[in-house]
Amino acid sequence: MDSKFIDNHLRRCVKVLFPIVPLRVNIESVGIRKPQMFYMIVEKMDLQNLIQIRMTQLDDHSRMFISTIDNTGYEKIRAEQSLHVSFQGFIDHLIKILDSCKREELHLALVTDNSGHSLQIFEKSSFKNLTHLFLSLESASTETVLFHINQSLQILQEQANAYSSQVQQYQLDMNAKNDAIDKLKGEIMSLNGKIMEQENRIFNWNTEEVNRLNQAIKSLNECKDNEEKRLKAIISSMQENIDRLTKDIYDRTERMVQETKRFEAIREDNLKIRSQNSQLKDEFERLQANVSSQQNRESRSEMTVSELKRQMLEMQSKMKIIEKHRSELEAELEAEKNICHTKKHALQLTTDELANASTVINNLNKENMKLKSKIDLRTEIAMRQEKLLLEKEKQLKELGSTVAAIEQEHMRNRSTNEEHAEIVKRIKETTDIIEEKYRKKINDIIMKMSSNPNVEAASVLSTQGRYIRPQNRVE
Repeated sequence: MDSKFIDNHLRRCVKVLFPIVPLRVNIESVGIRKPQMFYMIVEKMDLQNLIQIRMTQLDDHSRMFISTIDNTGYEKIRAEQSLHVSFQGFIDHLIKILDSCKREELHLALVTDNSGHSLQIFEKSSFKNLTHLFLSLESASTETVLFHINQSLQILQEQANAYSSQVQQYQLDMNAKNDAIDKLKGEIMSLNGKIMEQENRIFNWNTEEVNRLNQAIKSLNECKDNEEKRLKAIISSMQENIDRLTKDIYDRTERMVQETKRFEAIREDNLKIRSQNSQLKDEFERLQANVSSQQNRESRSEMTVSELKRQMLEMQSKMKIIEKHRSELEAELEAEKNICHTKKHALQLTTDELANASTVINNLNKENMKLKSKIDLRTEIAMRQEKLLLEKEKQLKELGSTVAAIEQEHMRNRSTNEEHAEIVKRIKETTDIIEEKYRKKINDIIMKMSSNPNVEAASVLSTQGRYIRPQNRVE
């Protein structure tokens, strides 16, 4: 039955129920009890009620114990240990028990005595250990040991080949990443050159623009100062003229008031003289009326009449003078009115000129504000360009950090490749040590079996020829 699990044709029908797992096993023999680690695996022949439990020591793969159970063997175990399940139920419970051992809920013990080896599965308690199952084990034959060692070597060889291909793939990835890094470095250098050229162009353009704006501002300030000086001179002269005209107007107004008062006085005198004239006329009429009655007294009053005539003539001449003086005063008053109107028109023209000057000053202030807004706009554009330069520097820093991350990844891949190379080297060394150890054991077996060279040596040599070939493949 054991040979079925090492037959290359039947091996394809083997199904692994419990994969290979290292478990702690207590070794109990006469006076000796110590824990050791064993690889535990359970395999089943497909479409047959046949299982095999195999234990291999972790440090020495030549120490192997197997237990092959079929229907007959299970019936014997069932009768001895009072089991209540079928063969398939036994397999399921065995897997569950081994899972419990894996979680260290149950424990394993390999008991060696004169009758052979047995595997005990027990549960520890404070009172006593409760045994769940024990199975008889036997040492594996040399052919079985060599078969499984050969399988291990094939697996190691496949892992070594996989590691080698992985290392080659890593090497290709590293070369590709190195090419990408070189390309990125070239792009970074070209970008740095372009950025420096752009910075120089922007700086030169900004410098020229700032110089041009400074010159424009300087010329505008000079124009503004000259215009302010001219306007201040015009305003001061106009203010002087206004003050002088105001003073003249005030003086002329005072003179007009005085002349008006004098004219009123003259008019009152004229009214008085007119009233006197009317009185004189009345008196003259009264006198003419009384002439006829006073002809007798004509001689006496002739002198009085002549005197009165003379006074009347003087009064008439005074009236003419007063009338002439009144007309002169009216002409002077009219001339003063015309002069005041002219001065008022000049004052209006001066006010208009002042308003125009204020409009010019406001326009200059508006133009100055526009120039200031242009300067602020150019300053904002320069700040935006500086911000863009800062963003470009930030992008360059991020690109540098990306390159540094790529280099770190390159270093990690290199260290990983070194670790894989070291693992492959250790695997090869372990394989060489195992092959050397088993080669020595095989040679010892050949020497021990040299007493029967025709049969046993031939079988050993054939076995050696079948299972030592992977060694050559590893080398």
